[in-house]
Amino acid sequence: MAMKKVTLQSTLPRGTFYWVTEVEASSDEEAVVAAENLFLAQMEKAKDWVFNDFDVEDA
Repeated sequence: MAMKKVTLQSTLPRGTFYWVTEVEASSDEEAVVAAENLFLAQMEKAKDWVFNDFDVEDA
């Protein structure tokens, strides 16, 4: 297995959400599933985290 950096993107009604993580996986498909599972586990603790970086541009 190799370490893979995965970026998941979800287009929502009020914006776009990205989840970027590193997982150990044998294939790209396995990496995506692992990243999705890590995201779901992290969301169970969403009240414990805050955004720590941002970028603001004029629209």
